Amino acid sequence: MTIGQEVPGTKAQAGPEADRARWHGIHAVMITPFQADLSVDTEGLRSNVAFLADSTVDAIICLGSEGEFYALSDDERRLVAQVTAKELRARRPLVVGVSHPSAVVALALARHAKSIGADAVLATPPYFGQPQLAEIRDHFARIAEAGLPVFVYNSPSRVGYGLPPADIAEVAVVPGVIGVKQAAPDIAELVELLSTLDGSGCLVLGGAESTIWPALSVGAVGNTATAASAIPAVFARLWSLAREGHTSEGLKLYRLLAPLREAYAVAGGQAPVVKRLMDRAGLCGGNVRPPARVLDGEAVDGLLRSLEQSLVAEGLWTS
Repeated sequence: MTIGQEVPGTKAQAGPEADRARWHGIHAVMITPFQADLSVDTEGLRSNVAFLADSTVDAIICLGSEGEFYALSDDERRLVAQVTAKELRARRPLVVGVSHPSAVVALALARHAKSIGADAVLATPPYFGQPQLAEIRDHFARIAEAGLPVFVYNSPSRVGYGLPPADIAEVAVVPGVIGVKQAAPDIAELVELLSTLDGSGCLVLGGAESTIWPALSVGAVGNTATAASAIPAVFARLWSLAREGHTSEGLKLYRLLAPLREAYAVAGGQAPVVKRLMDRAGLCGGNVRPPARVLDGEAVDGLLRSLEQSLVAEGLWTS
């Protein structure tokens, strides 16, 4: 199989989840900018959306984990989704995160996403309640009642438990579920998931930015990336190299991103680092909201300077 080639069994099907090919490629995970008083910076958000709408990313995700959805009220989540959709004006496919431990609230958020013109929703399995597989399937079936395609967000480190490939296959048969964002960074598990879902019609996106090149190399049809909010051309280039089978060039570019991955480890998360990177690139990063950790700015800035120098040499950094 050529790197980046469509995984067998992921051809478009009829119905509300049709046209799966539009979901291939890089999904930029947007941060949520905050003012100094930690209120949502709607003007900054509009500016960031406009930037991504004119970029080379393939889709945009708002209210994912690095969008700090967990620190927002439900009304604020609706505000962020609405501002994003209005500014985006359908120039890129929009995925709205509706993760919530309550299926009732998740469905309400999904219905709101549909009302503002979103193209799909993304949701983790329900957290905190320790549900069994039957309850997890029911959770996604209820979200799908909104009538939008649903991506399952498998993120063990965020939710507190993971869905093994066999369980994901059980959830994937729920009408309306079109794909999974596999944020478990274990590449062996991703390979198993691709094999398990072969022929199911369920798309598999890599969901761990740290393993983006390995994920594309083993057959994921795309990957999410928070840093694509700041340096979209870099990740678009990675996807292009994967799709065209340029393995050595792709690996070289992936290795150039090592300071970014190190910064994530130093900061204990992606959002504060990407916000810092966006500020350095002339975009609107801003503050994080508690409980997100405040940066050790000096250590992270040193790593980001190293990253910038490498990307400038490759013609992939502008500010």
